[in-house]
Amino acid sequence: MKLAFFHDARLKKYEDNYYTSGGLTNDYLQRYLKDFTSITLCTREENIEKEKIGKLSIVSGKNINFDTVKKINIFSLLFGKQKKKIVKNIKDSDFVIIRMPSIIGVIACKEINKINKKYLIEMVGCPFDALWNYGTILGKIAAPIMYILNKYYIKKAQNVVYVSNEFLQRRYPNKNNNLGCSDVNIKQVSNDVLQQRIRKIENKKEGATVKLGLIGSLNVKYKGHNIAIKAISKLKDKYNIELHFLGVGNKENWINLVKKYKVNDIVYFDGTLPGGEEVYKWLDDIDIYLMPSLQEGLPRALIEAMSRGCPCIGTKVGGIPELIGEECIIPRKNEKKLAYKIVELINDKEKMKSIAKRNFYKSQEYEREKLDEKMDKFRKEILDEEKK
Repeated sequence: MKLAFFHDARLKKYEDNYYTSGGLTNDYLQRYLKDFTSITLCTREENIEKEKIGKLSIVSGKNINFDTVKKINIFSLLFGKQKKKIVKNIKDSDFVIIRMPSIIGVIACKEINKINKKYLIEMVGCPFDALWNYGTILGKIAAPIMYILNKYYIKKAQNVVYVSNEFLQRRYPNKNNNLGCSDVNIKQVSNDVLQQRIRKIENKKEGATVKLGLIGSLNVKYKGHNIAIKAISKLKDKYNIELHFLGVGNKENWINLVKKYKVNDIVYFDGTLPGGEEVYKWLDDIDIYLMPSLQEGLPRALIEAMSRGCPCIGTKVGGIPELIGEECIIPRKNEKKLAYKIVELINDKEKMKSIAKRNFYKSQEYEREKLDEKMDKFRKEILDEEKK
């Protein structure tokens, strides 16, 4: 069986191979190849230089095909070549998965509803929150439009998988066949990781450097980089702290803000790392993980941090309250509360240890094997029904 997969993911291309800085890796795609003989990714692409490959994860592999576009063109998506490409891939496939929110996904939903073909929507985030908080006027104009389109097609869909357990289901309801199942890719973690974290907390000497970490693209404003920068500016004279950013994007977007708040000597832009062990090593070096986001679905990076026993602080948005305890939740756009919570943890090792344990064990609900089992069963039921 052939699978067509539609999304706006921007894959990186060098020669004949595709790479990603996100979650759509070759390892992740093997989940789909359990049920399908091949998969065609209908996404975006951009060319990259050879020296940038080392910090990316490979997407290309056996039975993985690509039919990408360089740049999304709304007119072409509605009437031209890009629309024809979507229609062709829908017709040439045996089954379709549409990852939303995405512009390519909306058009794929529109076209597949014209024909009698089974499909599945994966709902991985809230388009309204993402666009409204993107930081541009065009984003605010597009936000209600994408909200209405996504809500309409989610409601209409035969099958929907939400990455959250509550948040996205409330905002984009579907009364047909649906499942709450995260798309994180965390393998079973040894209890030794938690014990190492406990020792790290216990052995931290008073006055030693406290490393704060945040993972997120530097090209967007809704991950809360600015809130984190403002928060540490309130603490820099009293505490020995560092703030580390990990993620793709141009750090120049934030240099002026860092200089304005006079924290350029304690803010570090660590670039990107291949997913998996390298990211885990980075997280193991972090003392407190921050997620002061303006919007989220169910954040993979937060679950990864929890799986390393990181004490975490996050805003009351999206699926974050589904993951971390109420004592670690702060209002959005509130650097004062974030600074207060950081100090609270720095000064209370017992609380840090308690939160580390709670986060570690909570993250085990999102281990790959457990999620794969849920997702495999759901997909199998859909495919078995189609064969009848």
